[in-house]
Amino acid sequence: MTSGTGGRGRAAPRLATVTESVASGHAALDRTAGVAGLLAYAMIGLLVVLVGDDLTPAWWAVWAVGLPLYAIALLVDLPRRTALTLLVPMALVAAAIVVLEPGYGFGAVPMVIVAACAGLMMPLGPALGVVAAQSLVLLWAGLTQTRDGLVTVVFYGALQVFAVMTGQIARREAAAGQALAAANADLRRTHDELRSAMTALEQAHAELEDAQLRLAQTSRADERLRISRDLHDLVGHQLSALAVNLEAAAHLVDDRAREPVEQARRLAKELLADVRRVVGQLREPVTGLRLALQDMAAAIPRPAVHLTVADDLPDLDDETSEAVVRCVQEILTNAVRHSRAENVWLDVTSPAGGLVVAARDDGRGAAQIVPGYGLTGMRERVHALGGQLEVDGSHGFRVRVVLP
Repeated sequence: MTSGTGGRGRAAPRLATVTESVASGHAALDRTAGVAGLLAYAMIGLLVVLVGDDLTPAWWAVWAVGLPLYAIALLVDLPRRTALTLLVPMALVAAAIVVLEPGYGFGAVPMVIVAACAGLMMPLGPALGVVAAQSLVLLWAGLTQTRDGLVTVVFYGALQVFAVMTGQIARREAAAGQALAAANADLRRTHDELRSAMTALEQAHAELEDAQLRLAQTSRADERLRISRDLHDLVGHQLSALAVNLEAAAHLVDDRAREPVEQARRLAKELLADVRRVVGQLREPVTGLRLALQDMAAAIPRPAVHLTVADDLPDLDDETSEAVVRCVQEILTNAVRHSRAENVWLDVTSPAGGLVVAARDDGRGAAQIVPGYGLTGMRERVHALGGQLEVDGSHGFRVRVVLP
């Protein structure tokens, strides 16, 4: 009965490919068994016509009623409750066929079909109860109307038990298939959850590295700014005062002391100029930019960053330096998170007095680039400075930033 495999048929799509092929093979076998059962039922009427036996009209009426009933039960996928309900009229038809013509040797074949269906849909105890009830009908009909009734009961009783056990095997196999499908679905769900957790962990790790880079850059920039302020405010002011006092002293001393005082004043002014030059270098964006890029590249263990910074970079204001640092930071962050690359090449050059940042990696690239917040922020920064941003996902990932 195909209804006995309905649950397995719905669960089978969740199985792996090999399991699906096995399940589809059993489904075909169940359908074949249903067709064979219906053919066996039909043959008990056709055999009567072929051999020319004369059976009562009542027998033919019961057989005709049973034909569509058995066809629906054996060939149509039905809910379990409906299939169990149909088992009752099927058993009644089988009993009526035997009772109306107990001398017909093939009249108990429908009982074997009912037993097979009971074994497929019921636990073993109730299924054997169906066999016992049908065997009692056979025994009553055989003992009251024929001489070989006991032989018929034993023969068809054995066939019914065999049919029940065959149905039980198919029932257990269907339950095992459902359990396997459920286990496979749980395994896939666990795999998906684990993969999502790994992705979240990788993103969290990349964000932590990003935060560490920003903290290190901010700390270094703050320290350089503090040193430049201290040199300017402390040493620079004192040297300025010293130069002023030495200039005043040069007008008050005699001729013999004027030359050493003038020399001291010149040295103080030169020293003050040196201090101002050091302060300017500490505040110079290009030097800070170079160090920031080098520190950023050194802080990333994988992929390996190959950084090249030209020596002839132009003087950059704070806004441009900040934009370059943030663009390079986003490029390296994307390489860490998404590219699966082994190497990233980063070149900062100055053609025709401008500034070009060219980056490429040997990762998987992207057939279609969907800008996220990072690329959108880079584009906004570059366009605000009058520059251009080019992105290419073929043959790895490439980014080119051109600033005027």
